[in-house]
Amino acid sequence: MRFGKAAEAELAFVPAGRTLNDRAPDEDPTIIHVDTGNGRFDHHHSADTSLSAAELVRRSIVPGDAALQRLVEQVTRNDHAELSVGPLRQPIFFNINDLIAGYNALYPNRPHHVAQAMLPNLDAWYEHEARQIRMERAFARRLEFRTRWGLGIALQSDDGASSRLAYQHGAVLYAYRDRRGYMGIAAQHRSEVDLSPIYVDLQRIDSEADWYLHPSHRLLLCGTPKAPPRHRSHLSLEQLVEVIRNT
Repeated sequence: MRFGKAAEAELAFVPAGRTLNDRAPDEDPTIIHVDTGNGRFDHHHSADTSLSAAELVRRSIVPGDAALQRLVEQVTRNDHAELSVGPLRQPIFFNINDLIAGYNALYPNRPHHVAQAMLPNLDAWYEHEARQIRMERAFARRLEFRTRWGLGIALQSDDGASSRLAYQHGAVLYAYRDRRGYMGIAAQHRSEVDLSPIYVDLQRIDSEADWYLHPSHRLLLCGTPKAPPRHRSHLSLEQLVEVIRNT
């Protein structure tokens, strides 16, 4: 294991409800039982659906970590079978339990392998939640403007694009610039937006930049992590917004 002062800790597994060597769950401060044995980190003694073993650990160890709180909220909802979407409460197509089940199928009766395989996934999930928080904070500084198709939103963000936030706010079109100078415009896929005229204007106004128009005509890009531009745009975000508004 690799967590700070607990870097040398060992991970052990016991049958559900049991404790290590059948001792009292919180008897030895060097042994931490999680979700078993009716100890301090076992939530099975409570009917409170806001609780899970992960939530009890979070409250005790890192109560102020906002990204972890978001992650654990979803874990807790999953634990209480509350992960669903839409008015008909349809289950989400794939969740963390499905991934764990897949690892258990790959490594039956080898829980240590499953745990080690899951740790990088949990790291990635945590980073995703941290990134979402940063983007939501940046979104508070957004630019709103009118286009011929409806509301447009533009955002300068270190972390790049997040059209989801813009669309949830009612935008039909989203423009962004990130810390690397990558820029882009995206439109809702069911909209009537056609970015071709904007692309034509950018070829004239920003002719040296590597703008790319997607065949759908609803995505216009100048640089992505997978396709860095040879020539970045020299436009500021505000200038890009003016191009959109005047097209």
